[in-house]
Amino acid sequence: MKKIILPVLSILFMYSCDVVESPYTKNDNTTIIDTSSNNSFVKKIIVEEFTGHLCPGCPEAARELDLISEVYGDQVIPIAMHVTKSFARPYTSSQAPKFQYDFRTFWGDYIDNFYEVSLDGLPRGMVNRIGYPNNHKIGWQEWASTIENELAKEINFGISIETSENNISVNTTVTESIDGNFNIAVCLIEDNIVNWQKDSTAEVSDYIHKHVLRSYLMEESLSNSSNYLSNQEINKSISYNLENLEQYNIEYSENTVELGNGNAGGWNEDYLYVVAYIYNTSTNEIVQAEKQKLK
Repeated sequence: MKKIILPVLSILFMYSCDVVESPYTKNDNTTIIDTSSNNSFVKKIIVEEFTGHLCPGCPEAARELDLISEVYGDQVIPIAMHVTKSFARPYTSSQAPKFQYDFRTFWGDYIDNFYEVSLDGLPRGMVNRIGYPNNHKIGWQEWASTIENELAKEINFGISIETSENNISVNTTVTESIDGNFNIAVCLIEDNIVNWQKDSTAEVSDYIHKHVLRSYLMEESLSNSSNYLSNQEINKSISYNLENLEQYNIEYSENTVELGNGNAGGWNEDYLYVVAYIYNTSTNEIVQAEKQKLK
């Protein structure tokens, strides 16, 4: 079975060799503590929404996800990935001002290529990546029932996130002892991006794009051991450089992605969020997640 491990370290350092401060560095340590707060953690899930600003049916799926989020609140953490040259490419400059922005990222394309979600058409998504490798690509009409089933599952991990200027601290608490191999991933998403979107037969200039994937900051083994003990805490510290991360998306759009135009910047720090999730490397199933405003 394939395992997804994003090559973040090598990719990000490729474009910053002349910069003293790299986009991020990391440190981690593991301790065993006695804590009484484990039962404060609740199950949270990731919904990866594969979409595109040229996809006329995608806003209907986004509205369904909004309704689901109203029911379950912050237990549902969406990540929107604009993918494919058919639905996510920017228009040419001669067609300005319509659809000039390139929402695509290296990471969104990598995940889409690995899980082959867009091959089944958009809109489509994954809920905690369950069902991989044969039944993980879920139509938006199935999201609500799948989410309900996922939220009923017991948890073995809790995640908390603290942010400060140029640093993110992710703490994992083992709530119930478990054996297995797990990875942890940390990414940035942005809300409230006002830009063009096809919505059925309409072309909407002021559509609000939500929870858009901007960058991955880290993906690695949660621990060197496959034995996790109740009350164990695992800490990860990430230093980041937003300017470098944003520039990487610009260069990816301009130089790499098919039909890109380099118009991938303009990030608004006021609407950036950190998302962390843990997944089982044997099944690729995401078992816990958390979200926190960056600043």
